[in-house]
Amino acid sequence: MNPITKIGIGIFVFFVGVSMVSQCSQKQSVQRYQAQPSTDIILKEYAKGLDLGVVTDLAKKAKDAADFERLLNSPVEAVNNLDLNDDGKVDYIKVTEYGSGDQRGFSLTTDLSPGQTQEVATIEFQRDQDNAAVQTTGNPSLYGAGNYYHSSFGLTDALLLGWLFSNRPSYASPYGYGNYPPSYGGGWNKQAPDSYSGAMRSRSAGSTVKSSSQPVFSNSAVSPNATKTAAKARAISSPSVSQRSFSSSPSRPSSSRPTPSGGFGRSSSSGSSRSGGFSRGGK
Repeated sequence: MNPITKIGIGIFVFFVGVSMVSQCSQKQSVQRYQAQPSTDIILKEYAKGLDLGVVTDLAKKAKDAADFERLLNSPVEAVNNLDLNDDGKVDYIKVTEYGSGDQRGFSLTTDLSPGQTQEVATIEFQRDQDNAAVQTTGNPSLYGAGNYYHSSFGLTDALLLGWLFSNRPSYASPYGYGNYPPSYGGGWNKQAPDSYSGAMRSRSAGSTVKSSSQPVFSNSAVSPNATKTAAKARAISSPSVSQRSFSSSPSRPSSSRPTPSGGFGRSSSSGSSRSGGFSRGGK
């Protein structure tokens, strides 16, 4: 083999090697990217435990804020299937009223531990003469951005509205971490996700509640709990490499995703007594 042929073969082998290394590097990069879970997966999985469209309809059944809170936490209504700390029990949802005049709202929250609260959603009401519009918004830390549900009805169509727009002290739930009404007790067992979603679809049949990715209210009263977000939810919204382990690859079907072992607020050793929304087993 003459020297020129040897040089040619050497150059060919060199470029083949560079190409193989480059392809291998690209493949590993793609695999790493595919292994990165969507930052929304875990949030949306938790959010599936509270159907906001059905919650919006449920408000029409209530006579006042306290009654709405009772309905939200009723195992008979079974609208609440939140389990933010993965203990298998449904978390207690508190209702806090806010706003004034023709704009009123309810902030729905759950307590993780003493002094630590996660806002789940808000329900806003705007009065216009004899009608009222309602808009429910999922907290972005759980539902992601752009989750709105809205409807409208006459002031005489719902007992709640007559109470809501009357002159009286604003309602704030008297309950909190470790202090829940007897009707809630320690919380009831969470439904299987498929069972819950099927039940909510049945309840939504014929509903006037519509969903949208944009708000229908041009201005809104500010919820007093708007900035109350669980530390874990904040972390997952901007996950680090270690925090991404709470989620799964977006390419995997939901049925095969591993359930996060710690939930939003569960400690490494959870107690046997249920005391709060995220921290003990609260959802």
